[in-house]
Amino acid sequence: MRRRTNTAAGVILLAVYWYFVIQLTGGTPTNFIIIRDFARTINLSLVPFHDIAEVLTTNDVVGSVIQIVGNLVMFVPLGVLVPMFWSGWRSPSRTIGLGLCMSLFIEINQLFTYRATSVDDLILNTLGAAVGWLCFLLAARLFGVDTRAGKRLEKLPIVILFAVWMCCIALELPTFLAY
Repeated sequence: MRRRTNTAAGVILLAVYWYFVIQLTGGTPTNFIIIRDFARTINLSLVPFHDIAEVLTTNDVVGSVIQIVGNLVMFVPLGVLVPMFWSGWRSPSRTIGLGLCMSLFIEINQLFTYRATSVDDLILNTLGAAVGWLCFLLAARLFGVDTRAGKRLEKLPIVILFAVWMCCIALELPTFLAY
């Protein structure tokens, strides 16, 4: 019974977290269809640390901190929640790899929504997942939780992430159909 309660809590927390990430990043392709401005060009930056350096050279210190720290902090919950509720994700490479893949997923979606797609966002988001995993490790050691990774990699977190993404698309369909 306790395992089911923990899994249910993990499902709810991961789903709510991911919903807000998608809403914040505009990470659904439906936005592309709603915008319908096909003359706009893609804002793509593939040079590592170029955008970070550019942001740091502006006089807007608050904006710079929000841009850099925001991308970092946005993926910390992913790095904490997934290994906390699913033991198969307790290895750092699995959790950080999931952070990298989900950040790449968002960045690819942003190609179709005219938002900035940057390798720096990918780097910062992945670093955020790593920081989250370290937070999980610290909390687990403080509270005596087993930190060994399970042999089986549970698919449920991935299913949740994609199901929430599909739900966000479904929620945007009325707007899409209105055009």
